[in-house]
Amino acid sequence: MSVIAAGIAALFIAVAFAWPLVPLVVYPCRRWHGMWAAVYCGVAGFAMGYVVFRYSHHMAGTFFQASVYTSVVRIAVELTGGVERLRRRRATRVST
Repeated sequence: MSVIAAGIAALFIAVAFAWPLVPLVVYPCRRWHGMWAAVYCGVAGFAMGYVVFRYSHHMAGTFFQASVYTSVVRIAVELTGGVERLRRRRATRVST
């Protein structure tokens, strides 16, 4: 039973380490899909970082909290259209 608990804890910690990068790499070529993925990652990161892992001694909450910041950056970039020129340039380069 302790092996299962240790495995689940290791899985949560691994997810916590990778979660801040998810808003930056999910749907890089689709503006609105990427924005909604960033909203989801930000809400999940807020819930996990500030509620679930608040008193964890593994610092898993810190990485989930970092995902809130990366999600806010992605949402701001998508709403302002900051990378739309790069997407169009890439689309024309790939199609030719």
